[in-house]
Amino acid sequence: MEKPTVQNSIKFKILGIILFCLFLITAVLGNLSFQFSKARIVMMLGDSIKNISNTIVAVTPPEVIAFILENSENIRRDDSSPSGGEFDLFNSSSKDPKLAYEKYSTLLRSIKMINNIDSSINIYVASKNRLLMVVTSDPVFLTGTAYEMRPVIKEALSSGLAQVTGIYKDKDGMWLSAYAPGGFLPSKSRRVIVEVNYKIDSYLDVLREELAAIIIICLVGFLIVAFISYQLVTALVSAIQKLSEAVRDLETEHYDKPIDVRANDEIGHLAKAFELLRRSIRRKIEELQISLTREKKAHLESVVALTNAIEERDSYTKEHVSRVQEYALLIAKSMHLPHDKILQLRYSCFLHDIGKIYIDSSLLKKGNLTPEDFEEIKKHSQRGAKIIEGIDFLTEVKDVVLYHQERYDGTGYPMGLKGEQIPLLARIVAVADAFDAMTTDRPYRPKKSFKEAIAEIEKNAGTQFDPEVCAAFLKYKDVLEGMMYKRPTDEVQ
Repeated sequence: MEKPTVQNSIKFKILGIILFCLFLITAVLGNLSFQFSKARIVMMLGDSIKNISNTIVAVTPPEVIAFILENSENIRRDDSSPSGGEFDLFNSSSKDPKLAYEKYSTLLRSIKMINNIDSSINIYVASKNRLLMVVTSDPVFLTGTAYEMRPVIKEALSSGLAQVTGIYKDKDGMWLSAYAPGGFLPSKSRRVIVEVNYKIDSYLDVLREELAAIIIICLVGFLIVAFISYQLVTALVSAIQKLSEAVRDLETEHYDKPIDVRANDEIGHLAKAFELLRRSIRRKIEELQISLTREKKAHLESVVALTNAIEERDSYTKEHVSRVQEYALLIAKSMHLPHDKILQLRYSCFLHDIGKIYIDSSLLKKGNLTPEDFEEIKKHSQRGAKIIEGIDFLTEVKDVVLYHQERYDGTGYPMGLKGEQIPLLARIVAVADAFDAMTTDRPYRPKKSFKEAIAEIEKNAGTQFDPEVCAAFLKYKDVLEGMMYKRPTDEVQ
């Protein structure tokens, strides 16, 4: 199994999800905390300045406000100075408008100081859609100055209750303002309005500092959680990778490596299941290997038994099949055949002449063969194939037995196959069989010398024999000659 290329690791996907969620939660909580704190400040300060505005309304008689407004021109004139006398509300002839203005302006400044208010407190008179300034806490005379009426003031007038604006901004900063409706003037068409302004920049600065601290704390927490998440996800992915490697080992039939995944979760449970499967497969393979060894032994014993049946009729066959096997195995080594092919080749060498069991023993020992005799002997390949037909482990061997007398040029028997139509193992056995036949004495002809036999193989490469098989065989000429010297009854010529 080819090892997969991981382009998008699950580790980074999981980490990305965790960190994104953590960032989102941090951002939302930070923003909610800021908004909640700001709303709390607005509520607390709003209630405070509403109470202040209601208090001012309570100590401000509408008649005095009307008196100051009616005399606004006198207050503004430079020669209109306070008389210094006592202000008597009920004796209009003794009233001094400028003195009345100063007393109420001083009252508003005292209220500012007591409540730590830095901005102005104003008393207006609402007239239709305008506000007319009457008294202010600032050290200026603005009595009679007209201003536009805000919607929140209209709401206060219609409800009769003090109202607070939301946070608003102008060129001087961020503000809250409260408006409390007072009594009606004697004309009944106009009404007193008290305005308390409160600058909240310092509160918002504190909030921003708190928000910055929250962000820093969240960032530190974010990094800590990111580190812990990385460790946990790394452990998780490592377990998955080990499990993936174990699956690849099982697929490639490597059953000896234990699956070592230590986890008390679903992945650990899956790893234990795979480990049990690996052990079970390994145990079954060991059992199969034992059975296969026994079966191969039984197969070999069957082949030997068939070979012994031939030996009973032709003693030459025993030594012949052994030598053919030696030559054939040299060719197989040169051609780098796999183990299973070599095993089939060995069986083929033992059984390639099994069909001779049907030939009369006197014919096998006959010196001069007639054409009829030769035709009878040629039948041994088909008869041999018939003997082992139906034996599963000898299916490939059957073809060798049937076709080992075919010639590469198509003039052989029994089917006249040509070239690579002839099975490779049959082409190998053909060369090994012919070489042994040429280098041993037979009833119908004497043996050839080693050099003559080699020359015959070279000469017939491409006609009788497969040239590739001949080339593989001839690589071992020195080995072959040494094997010839080892024969106790043969003499190398």
